[in-house]
Amino acid sequence: MIEEKDKEISKLIDDNNLQKSLELRPQAEHVYSYGTAFQKQDESYTSTSAAEQQILILARQQAQREEELSQSQRHILALQEEIEELERENRLHSQQEAMLKEELRNMERMKKREGVDMTYLKNVILKLLQTGEVEALLPVVGMLLQFSPDEIQKCQQAYRNSTDVPPSPASDASGSSRSLFSRFTFS
Repeated sequence: MIEEKDKEISKLIDDNNLQKSLELRPQAEHVYSYGTAFQKQDESYTSTSAAEQQILILARQQAQREEELSQSQRHILALQEEIEELERENRLHSQQEAMLKEELRNMERMKKREGVDMTYLKNVILKLLQTGEVEALLPVVGMLLQFSPDEIQKCQQAYRNSTDVPPSPASDASGSSRSLFSRFTFS
C-alpha cells in the first residue's frame, strides 16, 4: 500500500497537483510517506528548475542572436544605401569629367585657331568654293579651324547630302558644275 501511495504521489507531482492531493488525504496515511514525497518533490522541482533554467538560458541566447542578426541586417541595409549613394556620386563625377574633358578639348582647339594664318585660310576656302574639291580641302579647313571629329563628320555628311540634290538650271547655264558657287542662284 505504501508503494501505491508513492506512485500516486509521483504521478501527482508530475501533474503539478501535489498540494491538492496532500490537502485531500487524511493525515494518518501521510505520516510515513510524507518524507519521501517531499524528497521526490524536491528532486522533481530541482530537475524541473534546472530544465527551466536551461530553457531560460537558451531563450536568452536565442534572443541575443536574433538581436545580433537584426543589427547585422540593419548594418547591411545601411551599407547598401551608402554603396548606392557612392555609385550615384561616381556616375555624376564621370559625367562631369567627360564634360570637362570636352570643354578642355574645345579650349585647346580655340587656342590653336588663334595662330591661324588668315591669308592661307582665305585662299583654301576660295579654292574649295571655286573647285568644289571638298574631299581634298575639307580636312585642310578642319585642321586650320581645329574642327572636332564630330564637326568634320557633319561637314562631310552635309556635302554628301548636297551632292544628292540635282543642280539648278541657273547653275547649268554658268558652265561650272564643279564649283560650290554653282549650287547658289544669284538674282
